[in-house]
Order: sequence, then structure tokens, then C-alpha cells
Amino acid sequence: MAGVSSPRSLKELLAEQLPKDVPFTFYHYSTPPSRSSAIFSAPPHGKAERTYCESHFLAASIVPKDSTLEVPEELLVLAIEVLVYTTRTLTTIFVSKADSTGCLSELQLPRSQAGSPLKVICGTFVSWLARERQREGKKLVVSLFARAQDQYLFPASIENKNKHVLDDRGLVKWWCRVLDPIIGQYKAEEARRPFPERLAEERGGTSSQSDVTAKGYLVIPGFEPYDTLRYVPPPSSPNTPRRWAAAHPLLEIAPYPAAPPRCLVPHFPDDPKARFLDELDEELPDRGTDAIVGEGGTPSRSNGQWKSVKTLDQFWEFMAFRQECSSGRIVGFIWVVITPPKPSIPEEDEDMPSQQSFSLPLSQDDSQKSVSTPKKKKAKTSSRRRKGRLEYGPIPLVLPRIKTSSSNLSTGSNASTTKLPPETSPYFTWPAASRGTICFSTKDYNRAHEVLIHQSFATRDAAGRSTKKWKEETAVLGGVDEWSWTVTGTKIHTEVTVAPATNDVMPVTVMGVRKKRKPMLVAGQPEGVQVLGEGLVRKKAKIEAGPDAGASAANGVNTLGAGLVRRKVKG
Repeated sequence: MAGVSSPRSLKELLAEQLPKDVPFTFYHYSTPPSRSSAIFSAPPHGKAERTYCESHFLAASIVPKDSTLEVPEELLVLAIEVLVYTTRTLTTIFVSKADSTGCLSELQLPRSQAGSPLKVICGTFVSWLARERQREGKKLVVSLFARAQDQYLFPASIENKNKHVLDDRGLVKWWCRVLDPIIGQYKAEEARRPFPERLAEERGGTSSQSDVTAKGYLVIPGFEPYDTLRYVPPPSSPNTPRRWAAAHPLLEIAPYPAAPPRCLVPHFPDDPKARFLDELDEELPDRGTDAIVGEGGTPSRSNGQWKSVKTLDQFWEFMAFRQECSSGRIVGFIWVVITPPKPSIPEEDEDMPSQQSFSLPLSQDDSQKSVSTPKKKKAKTSSRRRKGRLEYGPIPLVLPRIKTSSSNLSTGSNASTTKLPPETSPYFTWPAASRGTICFSTKDYNRAHEVLIHQSFATRDAAGRSTKKWKEETAVLGGVDEWSWTVTGTKIHTEVTVAPATNDVMPVTVMGVRKKRKPMLVAGQPEGVQVLGEGLVRKKAKIEAGPDAGASAANGVNTLGAGLVRRKVKG
């Protein structure tokens, strides 16, 4: 696709960004795409989109410089979990969790490089996944919410004094800087031109939208747009347009833009928006009894409208008063939308209902037709049964099927015995090069996650024991002996130094600065002693002596002069 560089492996991309001659060990496992609940609720009288979910987990570890053990002691420093949701028309990469242990200080990197490895690992991993999961003509969205907490994935890591926890404002800025290089890989969106010009280009077949574009969005509930823009990276140059907007792209990425607001907000796990959606759905009739709601649908007796929130703008206004957003800390919702060029012939989607199916209520004739449809299925089944009765003859012998492997076994890099989904389908793409070293089932993936969250990373010794136990038990679950890979950085860090002024360089004089006058040296005085010049010494004014000055001076009494005595006025 246009705007994307030649495909390279994750190892090569990480080696270019990590510090030179510093080794990092990575552990990556994932799950194959499997059916999941839809992230967008279906409109009234509509069917939820068929959605697939794929989970990725990447962890990075180091070996301390002062390690003297025969077997090098590894310490986990970072872990990030990413969920990939795919439908027929959209790919959503949701950054679920990311956390550090504070053990990166054991490498004793310079202060300018101490925080950069964690940022480049997260940004490179998300950017690599976005490139590998791009599909021709389909939008791709990178979504996350930034909420400051002490620990997400590493228990007791907050007790490590070397762990630097960002506050809420710093975390929002940090994630915007992490995702900003992804936007820079694509072209900026062009300004919206008048409709006649765009229509003339489409008729002539000379549409200018031939490249992939990208744009970032940030929403901080309770903040005005000009306050929100303070948290996004500034443009690379003053003449270039801003690549970030203080808004949300939900109307652009939602499958049903004309549907009620509950169908426009995505539903992610452990998301403040999702919790608010669940509370608002309690206002719908038949919320607890209708099973279609659990599958991402709308109750049959409801039109999909909430009683308290009527528009999408009201939804974000109410979000500002939620506990996650009004407890003194800000929460940032971040999106990066990658838009491909529009195809010349749009595809028809079987799962996408028409606009009238959810904007207008069904009539009685339509409802009667919908009720009469199940009778056709009964007729088919009865014909099959009737056909089965007519068959006669000896019953064929069916040999028992011997199971060579359990269905819940995970497949590592050297074993692929379980049935895996295809690499490409109308709903997802799953290249072999972008899978984890271990391809877990969903059940084993959750087991490996539970092993990690039951460890302790309070101290260096505890982190070393926890890293070893998690690494070994995950290898047993995956059925492999070694599943790590090491990357040595190649990026050279150049420190900015100020060169001293030479004779060939003209000195720069700063206007408006008042220099202090240097004292004058007197001949005959040593260099260490500075004597003020004659013109710089302020002499004390002498008082003229009166006739009684000698007597008063002899007695040690100071007498004021005649001109300095104030006489009392006689009345």
C-alpha cells in the first residue's frame, strides 16, 4: 500500500531504535483470531457485526551489568498487551495494558537514554502490528485510554524505588508522543474541498485520494479543545498542518453512523466508556431478559435511545462527571485513524443492514413476514428427515477417531498440531510472520497471564525469581524449551555539546545587558589586591569646626553645627 515502507521484521525495527550495544530479550506470545462479541452495538432490528479478536503480549527483559552469576539473571522491565478486533470493514488495535518494573535502571544508562527504550519498544510494537494487520481498502484504528495507575501488570512493582510513575497529565503526553511516529509514516489528510469539485473528480476518475492518510485524535472529558491541544505533539514545522485534533472519530469509524449514540461508542474490556455504556443500557426495556443484548444487539422492544443521553456530545459531557474523570485526575482517550484510498467499486456487505432498517420502525406486514420465515426452515428439516427414512441398506461401519492432541494445547514455533484459522479471510488477516513465538489458545493465554499477575516485583531479587518462574511456566504451557529472542540495539546516541568560541567566530553581544564596571588597578599593588581608583572613592563631607570644637572633642562629645540645630519657635 502507498505510504508504507517495505515490510521488515520486528527484530530489525527494534534494533534500529534501541541504544547501541545494549541487549534486550523479548518474549512474545499471541492467540489466533477467534469469534468475540461485537465492539459496536447493533442498531434496532439489526444484527451485530461478526467480530474476531486476537490477543498479543510482548515482554522485554534485561541482564544487569553487575550480574556475576554463571547463569545470567534476567529482569523483566516492560510488558504490553494489545487486542486486535477485526470485522469485514474495520480493524481496531486496542492497547489494553502497559507497565514497567523499574528495573531498567540496572543497565546504568545515561539519563538521556533512561526512558527512551520503553517508549520506542511500545511505539515500535504497535506500529509493526498496525502495518501487518492492514487490509486493502479497510480502515485501521489504534485506540487506547491513558489512565495513570501505580501498577497494571507487575504486582508490587510500585514498591521499587527506581520505578518512575508518570502522573495523569504526563501519561497522556507520553502516549501521544508514542503514537505520533505512526501518524508521520502516512500522509496528512487534505482540506475538505467543495462538493462540486469532489464530484467532478469522481466522475472523471481522477480522485486525488490515492495515498493512505493518518490523523490523531484526543479527547479529555471536561477539557476545552484549546486545553486539550496542549497535550499533543506540535507540528514538525510551523508551515505544516497539525496532525492531531481535539475531537473523536467515532462517526467516521462506526459501522452505522445514523444509529443511536449507543451504537457509535466502542465497547472495550476494562474501559471507562464501556462501564458507562453498561449503566446507560439499564434504561432500555428488556435489558436484563433479552439475550440479544449480550451479543451486541438491541432489545426488540427498544428503539436504541437512552432516556438521559440523546446525542454523542452529551455522552462526552456526562463522561466528565464519571468517577474515573472527576476524581482529580484526567483520563485521555486517544485514537489514530489510518484511512486507505477509496476503492473505485465499493464492496457490498451482507452483514450491513440498510439505513432504513434501523432508522424506521417495522410495519405489521414486515413483522408478519419476519415471523413467517422460521416455517421455511422447518420445511427443510422435515424434507431431510423424510429423505432419511427412505434410505435403506446396511449401516456403514464408522471407525473411532483417535485424538492425537488435545484441543486446548497451544502451538509453539516447532509444533502446529491443532487446527488453525486461515491466514486471510473476509474478516481478518493473520500473517505467519506477525504471530507470537508461542501461539496460545485463549484458555492457555489467560493462564500465562495469571502466572504473571501472581508474582512479586517489589525488589530486584523478587523480580529475578518472578521472571524466571513466569518464563519457565509459560514455556511449559506452550510446549517449547526456549521461546525468547535477543535484540542488540544499533542506535547511536549523540550528546549535544556547545563548542567554545574561537578567534574566527565573531562574538555575539546581547543587547540590553548591563555589564559591571571592572575596578582599576593601581601600579605597585599585587595582582590579588584590587584598589579602587581615585574617581570611584566617595569621600565623606567634613563639618566645619566651631570655636568650641576643640573643647567638645577633647571631652569626647560630638556637637552639632549651628546650621544643624533646630530651634524651638517661641509662642
